[in-house]
Amino acid sequence: MDRSITMLEVAKAARVSCATVSRALRDDPRITPEVIERVKAEATKLGYSPNPLIQALMTQRRRKQSHEGEALALITNVPDNGWQKKDVCLWYLKGIQKRARQLGYHLEIFSLGSLKGDAERLRKVLQARGIRGVILGFSEKDDQPMKLDVSDFCVVGLSTYFRQLPVDRVQLHGFFNVKLAFEKMRAQGYRRPALIAPVRNNTIVGGQWSAAALNEQWQRPVEEQCPPLIVEGDQVNMTLFRQWMEQHQPDALLVYKFNALELLERLRLKVPEDIGVAYLFGTETERQNMAGIDGNLDQVGAAAVDLLVQKMHVHDRGIPEHLRDVLITGSWKDGPSLPVRPAQKRSAPLSKKTPAPARAQR
Repeated sequence: MDRSITMLEVAKAARVSCATVSRALRDDPRITPEVIERVKAEATKLGYSPNPLIQALMTQRRRKQSHEGEALALITNVPDNGWQKKDVCLWYLKGIQKRARQLGYHLEIFSLGSLKGDAERLRKVLQARGIRGVILGFSEKDDQPMKLDVSDFCVVGLSTYFRQLPVDRVQLHGFFNVKLAFEKMRAQGYRRPALIAPVRNNTIVGGQWSAAALNEQWQRPVEEQCPPLIVEGDQVNMTLFRQWMEQHQPDALLVYKFNALELLERLRLKVPEDIGVAYLFGTETERQNMAGIDGNLDQVGAAAVDLLVQKMHVHDRGIPEHLRDVLITGSWKDGPSLPVRPAQKRSAPLSKKTPAPARAQR
């Protein structure tokens, strides 16, 4: 009759204690690589398989040994903690901290900036603290290669931060959110809504926004089609903007990052009398005064913790062979910038005067 091999048998074969076997099978950094290799070899030879129920109980017991529970690391790379001044980052952080507490963990924040970008030093600090789980979030200059060695850690990327590292990620469902916004705008009586967004941000999300906008237009009658305006750089050239408005005559705009109210004011268009406006993930102030998408960023942060804890339970470390993206859908929020509009109402005629370029704002 077949029987299960016990951890004690693996310990005797590897000439170590049961505690060492448990830690070695979890790649605990306190165990030397040589011992880990020997324990795993004996476990494979004997056909040992850990009991997932016992593993879960032991994980819970280890967390209870500390008042705060096991630590999860959030790694940032924004100088002078600049991320703490951004609404988006604070929404993410709220979800991360709340979910970590619910699961019996606590969050510790480590800044590469405070270590002068020394990724190897950060790795050693994390190992010395016995940290197994890492969330990569709040970074800048993501076009540069990231040199952090994550082979010893369970890692999850938050949104598109540190996007040069190929890790499992939890992020906004960009395609769904743009489609949802257009659906709600049309339900309010707008027949020619259009997207305006920067090229760089659209590229960062893998072109999901422009893809959703084009997909939406192709499904509409020709008279209701209005192509997106994807803008290079941090400025909207008013000549280009005016020409686009005059040619396509949108009756509502879905905007990311740019100050749509200022741009439309320079064309002598009033919101919402002449044209409706909704924001794709606005600031806290914009969310209070405008219609648009709530990205549910706290839920994105919570899902990042869920995925990380799942990886920790199965000791899934380093760069995965097959990447996973967990996509969290947003919600629509009504606002005074996009009231119900009579079906026959059209935008006011545009002025022929061409103003100087206006800087994009958040």
